[in-house]
Amino acid sequence: MQIAIISTALATVLFLCFCFAFRWGLKLGIDVSKGKPIEPLKSPIKAIQEHIENKEAKKAEKELQDEIDAIMGYTGDLPEGE
Repeated sequence: MQIAIISTALATVLFLCFCFAFRWGLKLGIDVSKGKPIEPLKSPIKAIQEHIENKEAKKAEKELQDEIDAIMGYTGDLPEGE
């Protein structure tokens, strides 16, 4: 019984992998026939470096935007508590 369950699970996983590969290949083939270039896969190192750079850029942009918002929101009035 255990062998039948494992075999069924393995067959399901393999079938899903084949379906995914077929859809991916079909998409690439259609893109090539339309004249779009195929983008090469990124290496994990480059993907991580790009993620870190994007994260740092977004953080710097958010800090700058917060500062600009604070400057633009300044009215010169004293806070109500003082």
